Parts: sequence; structure tokens; C-alpha cells
Amino acid sequence: MAWLFTSAMNPATSMTAIARDTTVRSVESTNNSDASVTPVAARATLDLFASVCDRAAEVVRANTNWSASGLRSGQYAIDLDVDDVCVQPLRGAGFDVLSEESGLQQQGDELGRDVVVVDPLDGSSNASLGLPWCATAMCLVSDGVPTVAMVSNLATGDRYTAVRGCGAKQNGRPISVGPRSSLSESIIAVNGLPPKHWGWQQFRALGAAALDIAAVARGGFGGYVDTTTDSHGVWDYLASVLILEEAGGCAVDALGRNLTVLNHFERRTPVAASSESLLSELTAARMRKGL
Repeated sequence: MAWLFTSAMNPATSMTAIARDTTVRSVESTNNSDASVTPVAARATLDLFASVCDRAAEVVRANTNWSASGLRSGQYAIDLDVDDVCVQPLRGAGFDVLSEESGLQQQGDELGRDVVVVDPLDGSSNASLGLPWCATAMCLVSDGVPTVAMVSNLATGDRYTAVRGCGAKQNGRPISVGPRSSLSESIIAVNGLPPKHWGWQQFRALGAAALDIAAVARGGFGGYVDTTTDSHGVWDYLASVLILEEAGGCAVDALGRNLTVLNHFERRTPVAASSESLLSELTAARMRKGL
């Protein structure tokens, strides 16, 4: 795979042997506002995520087959290849896994306490064209609470991470949302094509929600909005939403539902922004302008 532009990839991170017991005992509260992760468990989980992202990037870079999988519309054969290298080590570490490509995979008869939500290759159409806006996204959900997240741009090596209560980082450096306070001053990332102008300065449709929302977290875009209805699975946005929240931003479902849903068939309509005021303005514009 030859990207249209590249930057230095992060050095490969060796696979960390992580016992499920370590992470199971890491969540100190099941209350969403108080849930936290011990530093040791968070580091072990991030090391595991990093090794998975490294392997996913290797598979995508080496790929020459961009044919359809034949299993469902919009799925490439490479989507399944990347899914294999993501899901196997996560399950080997003892996690239940909810993947866009292979669905929910449980260790036992009931859904476990710790579930990793993964989008193996977000933006696969971009990747097929050599456009450097595609990612692997993973989020550990413990007792229903997103706690550890990573989004890795497979083309550039840029890596966004967050641990609940500990802030967000890009390539190991703390990040925060930008200062934009109004929609008219903001460049907004969108999914779909808005039929009307919603009052923003400009908009961009880049085709990978995980990276779009991560760009809000690092102070790039002012916000992100799905201009369609219920086209996102939880894997599309959950990791980036945790990163955004830890960077000082906020996100909601446009229809008022919980964004953390561990179901392969349910869909959501995420709206994200760098501030509560901008989120309110963007959500109101979506309702007012119509679809």
C-alpha cells in the first residue's frame, strides 16, 4: 500500500502478556462519573492495544487485494484480514470482543465484565484509494463504562489514547480541544452530505469517524456530526468519544440515547464538539435545518 503522504510510523510495540484478572480488578467503581483504572492495568491495556494497532498497520501496508469480501455490502476482504489480527490477541488476553466485522465474541455463556469494542479498519474505502485517513480503534468497556481507548491512524502512525480520569494524548503528549465557541467560527467534520448550510464556517467529509472525532479532541475540528440517522455502530465512535471527553470535549446521540451500547445491531447518531455550548448549537442546527 502506497499512501498519498506518510509520516514516520511509531516504533513497533512488543506484545504485552496481559492477564484478564489484571483488568477485571482495575475498575474501582461502576458509577460512570467515578469509574477509574489503575495505572498498571491501564498501561498493560494500552500496550496490548498498541501491539494490535502495529500488526493491523502491517497487514494494511502489505495488502494488494482490495476486492469485496462478498459477505456484506461495503466490506473488503482486507477488513476480515485486519479483523483476524485484532480479535485474536484481544481474545487471547481474556477479553470479550465486539468487532464491526465479526460481531460479539464471548469467552463464556454470558457477556463478561470487560469488553473491547474494536473497529479493525475504519475508513477502509480511504485505505483502498491510498488516502491516509483510516484507523484501528479500540475501547475497553468495563462494567458498561468506557475506560481505556486508542485510535491509531494506520497511514501516518499518529496514535490517540485516553484513560478515564487521566486525560488524552496524541503520540504520548497531552491534547485538549480547541477554543472555538461558536458554530460560525468552526470547521465541522460530517458523515453524509448535509442538504443545507447549518451555519458553520466550513465542513469536511473525510470518511472515518474515529479519526474525525479524534481531530476534534486534538483541537482541529470544532465538532463532528452525523447528518444521516443511525448509520454508526458503537465501534465507529466509542474510542474517540472517550478520547474527546478526556480532552475536554463532549458528545451525545442526536436522539438522546446512550452512546455506550454493546450490541452489534444497534446504531446511533453521534454529535461531538469541543464545548457544551458548541455541542448545543450544533445539535440544535441539526434539528432546525432538517435532514
